[in-house]
Amino acid sequence: RIYLSLCLCPYPQAELGLNEHHQNEVINYMRFARFKRGLCLKTVDSCFQDLKDSRLVEETFTVDEVIDMLDGLQTVVHSEVESELINTTYTNVLLLRQLFSQAEKWYLKLQTDVSELENRELLEQVAEFEKSEFTSSNKKPSADLIKPKLAPLNEGGSELLNKVRTCL
Repeated sequence: RIYLSLCLCPYPQAELGLNEHHQNEVINYMRFARFKRGLCLKTVDSCFQDLKDSRLVEETFTVDEVIDMLDGLQTVVHSEVESELINTTYTNVLLLRQLFSQAEKWYLKLQTDVSELENRELLEQVAEFEKSEFTSSNKKPSADLIKPKLAPLNEGGSELLNKVRTCL
């Protein structure tokens, strides 16, 4: 077997070890994930507020009444969080599907290392990256946020082939 390592050469590596284009894609995904996380937290907050508004109308409660209220709140919050976690899983599967579909059009087989997903050091790097990208002092102007659409994958094959040839 002959293994060909594609080195599509002159892409400088950015903070996450990705080229600038891929790092921007990660930033866009993180922006989406932060938005979804914020919505989930607002939903949990509203569960607590609903309990306060609807059930906490008396001055004193018995232990059984408090337990009943907390059990109801736990059920609602559990359901909301579970629903969001399931939705996050499905969203990540759709993202992987997009990446794998693009790779398959070029006859590439991508591999994932699921064990790396719980690597504390890498998770801390991502957290630090998110913090540096989304703090108010580092926010980029809105002109940078408008990203051009990529050309369809079935076009431009000769350009990729030429880059591979020059690397060899």
